[in-house]
Amino acid sequence: MKRGRLIRNIAVGLLAVGLLVVFVYLFVSSPSRRNADGRCGGVVVRINAHQGGEPLFLSPDGVVDELTRHGIVLKGRPLDSIDLRGIEKTLSSLSVYEQVEAFIAPSSATLQIRLKEKHPLFIVQDRTGKSHYVTEGRGTISVRQGFATYLPVVSGDLDLQYATSDVYDLMAVLRRDSDLVDYFGQIYVDASDGIVLIPRIGSTRVIIGKTTDWEEKLRKWRIFASSVLPRRGMNAFAYVNLDYAGQVVARDRYGVQGFGRDEEGELVRLDAVAVSTEPAAPAPAPVVAAPAPKAESRPTSDQLRQDKPKQDKPKQDKPKQDKPKQDKPTGSKPSPAKAPPSKPTPTKQPASKPAAAKPATTKSTASPKPNGNPKKPPTNQSKKK
Repeated sequence: MKRGRLIRNIAVGLLAVGLLVVFVYLFVSSPSRRNADGRCGGVVVRINAHQGGEPLFLSPDGVVDELTRHGIVLKGRPLDSIDLRGIEKTLSSLSVYEQVEAFIAPSSATLQIRLKEKHPLFIVQDRTGKSHYVTEGRGTISVRQGFATYLPVVSGDLDLQYATSDVYDLMAVLRRDSDLVDYFGQIYVDASDGIVLIPRIGSTRVIIGKTTDWEEKLRKWRIFASSVLPRRGMNAFAYVNLDYAGQVVARDRYGVQGFGRDEEGELVRLDAVAVSTEPAAPAPAPVVAAPAPKAESRPTSDQLRQDKPKQDKPKQDKPKQDKPKQDKPTGSKPSPAKAPPSKPTPTKQPASKPAAAKPATTKSTASPKPNGNPKKPPTNQSKKK
């Protein structure tokens, strides 16, 4: 019995010691003991953006910097000196948050800030040069330095009242259309044409006018963009006017001059000769053909070079015709006396020379004796006396 009591007492003692150790550990490691001085250990910012995406205006660190810029320093500050209402008022003055909540978590001795962003739809630049965000619910936020977001821009001749009425309705129609929600990057309000849409791709101005039947006008644009632009190109038209009932009016960017339409109705560039209407237009055609005679002049020079040797050939043939004179050695001696007059006659009279030689031969053949020829010169001298 004594042994059983001893064991029971030992077990109870061990259990008591264990409970004491656990109590001491929890007491020492509790947050109140870690922050016995009651100071803020940190700031946790949670931002609820639209559709659970990234914050559009300020990041969590940007929120802390914004509070510091207003003179509110939180980390390391005594918890009982933090003005939670002042923090909420400061963040609400930015006009970009729909809900602001600030509180202290006693378990961690940190400041918790929960924010819910407003949903901006587009940016408005009015006629005075001021910029505003137009948010969901037709609200407005003044644009200030330090935060910005990527949104469509509406500018031109408008004010906030027009931006939150007709322009707001147009943007609502565009958001409901999955094909056009991100199609247009800029909207311009013209004093005479009304609302003009500028696509993100291309520079064609889409005029939808001032009347508020936006769905019908955008329906015509979808038909035009799907049937005409693929064949003509995104920049083929200067503008497309949708403000006419039952029709679409478009203007070619390059006009009529210099362009025409082919068999399929597509715009094609014409030649410069076909486009010009002046009477002097056909003159350039022969000017283009002028280089042809130059090509002929080159062969003529070659022909002249080839013709020169042809003219020299007959000159070489003429002395060949005179060579038969050597075949007349049978004649009498006075025949060489008549040869000198034949030398100064280079003219083209080859037939005259043999004619002169024939009478000399006839005289020699007429005399039966060979000695008759030397007797003739004295007879002639006697006649002269």
